[in-house]
Amino acid sequence: MRILVVTWEYPPYVVGGMGKHVAELVPALGGQATQDGPLYVDVVTTRYGGGAPEEQLNEFVTIHRVDLPPFDPVDHYNSVVGYNYLLVRRALELAERKPYDLIHAHDWLVGRAGIRLKHHWKAPLITTIHATERGRHQGHLPSDTSYQIDRMEWQSCFEAWKVIACSNFMSQELQDFFELPVDKIAVIPNGINAGAINHCSTESRALLRQRYAPNGEHLLLYVGRIVYEKGLHVLIRAMPRILAEYPDTRLLVAGKNAEKVYPQAYELNVERSVDLLGFVSDAERDCLYQTVDAAIFPSLYEPFGIVALEAMAAGCNVIASSVGGLGEIVRHLENGLTVYPGDAMSIVWAVNQLLADPAAAATRRAQALAEIRRRYNWDSIAAETARLYEQVVEERRNTDW
Repeated sequence: MRILVVTWEYPPYVVGGMGKHVAELVPALGGQATQDGPLYVDVVTTRYGGGAPEEQLNEFVTIHRVDLPPFDPVDHYNSVVGYNYLLVRRALELAERKPYDLIHAHDWLVGRAGIRLKHHWKAPLITTIHATERGRHQGHLPSDTSYQIDRMEWQSCFEAWKVIACSNFMSQELQDFFELPVDKIAVIPNGINAGAINHCSTESRALLRQRYAPNGEHLLLYVGRIVYEKGLHVLIRAMPRILAEYPDTRLLVAGKNAEKVYPQAYELNVERSVDLLGFVSDAERDCLYQTVDAAIFPSLYEPFGIVALEAMAAGCNVIASSVGGLGEIVRHLENGLTVYPGDAMSIVWAVNQLLADPAAAATRRAQALAEIRRRYNWDSIAAETARLYEQVVEERRNTDW
């Protein structure tokens, strides 16, 4: 079976969770056993981050990176969708060697390409929707660009044979926003390679504690993009009350453009207790997870919540909003603590609960790590995805199209 994966992001060009998802899923997909033999995967993607135009990952997976013009930051939507024709052209060239059984497109950015290839080849299309524009804006479409993205998301779902959602929350969102029938949606979770978590030595952890907590301070950590829907402003708003109960607490903020939160921290008079780390590497992030008292993810919207998996896999206590996919990964008082989205006092309560009972926190960490290894490994997720491919290809064979 030959599958074409179309994605706007693939390493070294990774902007958010979608690129990371594809990068970890694709190698596990290659070679999966199907009724038609092993699964072969070609990935067509952009070359914005560099990388070789063609890269053979293994016997079964090849990456094809396409040079595109710089996209217009003012007219982001039309330049992205307009450049899809270059991805289509590369896919058509590849199909001349041997046709594909199925197309798998990731999100609206390559929706146009997936749809055109579907109709050109009369091949079934699977679309993974990683997030929705309406979800990011709490149900609203604040601009013409948002409206255009929303319409492309709808069209991508409408044209797909099956739509993959990474959580039950996302499945419901697709039903509510786009009136998708539930039997058109397959819920396949995101995953994590727990074995790839960087081990942080005792010496490295001691150096981090010396840098950020030289007097034994409690350390809280936020990791993520500095955008409204991630809810960092809510966590900053909780800091005065956290400091009132635990004055020796520091919040570390890891994320590009972290300085954006400084005015709020200054206004609340907590700037001396907030360290803005800016961008950190994966190795630095993993070491921080293994050093701090807890990682806090106060999202207002989160289709899945890969950051929670990363923190859990590193053995970190997790406090997360009970919203979207985060609320499915983190179960209150079982493998972490959950808080009400947008509620600063709920975060204050959770931090107090965690710091007051270290033994209970250790039990939750152990439970979280066991679940990560059992439920969210990429081999299992790839096998489930391959079974969906088989189902769709078989349905296509039995359909007069």
